[in-house]
Amino acid sequence: MELVPPGAKPSGWQHWTPQGRDVFDAARLRHGDQRWWLLFSGIEAGNGYGNPVEPAEATRIAGAFAEPYRYAMVRTAGFHDDAGFCGPCDAPYCHRHWNVFSSGYGACPRGHGKSLGPLARPVDL
Repeated sequence: MELVPPGAKPSGWQHWTPQGRDVFDAARLRHGDQRWWLLFSGIEAGNGYGNPVEPAEATRIAGAFAEPYRYAMVRTAGFHDDAGFCGPCDAPYCHRHWNVFSSGYGACPRGHGKSLGPLARPVDL
């Protein structure tokens, strides 16, 4: 997850493809270069080259990821997959550790289930 301030480029910009840079720049111009930009890659989905966010939303998201990382705070960011956090474990897991089913529903290493994709549906674990 990255919040890009108005007028700035994302981290790793130098490693982006020229096409990716063009897409990002065009979207930023279309939405106004004075807005924050949110980039995220979740367990099952992400938002590609990002989305514009209002300053208040950027502040809320940044606050959700302040250390120490806790599920209760991360959940306030509003990501459909809670940024890979498992509520009962109060711990984040990466894609390698979530057992993700084709439906987008997954189970953490301890067996707790949750939706990890924007359109996920539960399966029999």
